[in-house]
Amino acid sequence: MAEARAVQAEGNIGRARTCARRAVGMAMREKIGIGPSRRDYASTFINGLYRMAEDHAFPEEVRAAAGRLVDRSKTDRTSAATDPVQDAEIIFKYFGVE
Repeated sequence: MAEARAVQAEGNIGRARTCARRAVGMAMREKIGIGPSRRDYASTFINGLYRMAEDHAFPEEVRAAAGRLVDRSKTDRTSAATDPVQDAEIIFKYFGVE
């Protein structure tokens, strides 16, 4: 998350989103399982975030944060993720990760 914070402070939201997704994916791997096992929540970090964004077992705030983190950049290079660090922190808080 340190890199996500640093590049976001520099205004590089796209790179911050990439770093934040990776950090959230690592937390998801530990907390709910990301990997090849049938018991895992998803097979990849990105698939896990897509699934979390649609999974009503999670609070709306968490689903919305996951959705913004996987939102694809538009052709004008904009994305729904305007503060990926905050989105990651919402998910970390839900999982009890600092």
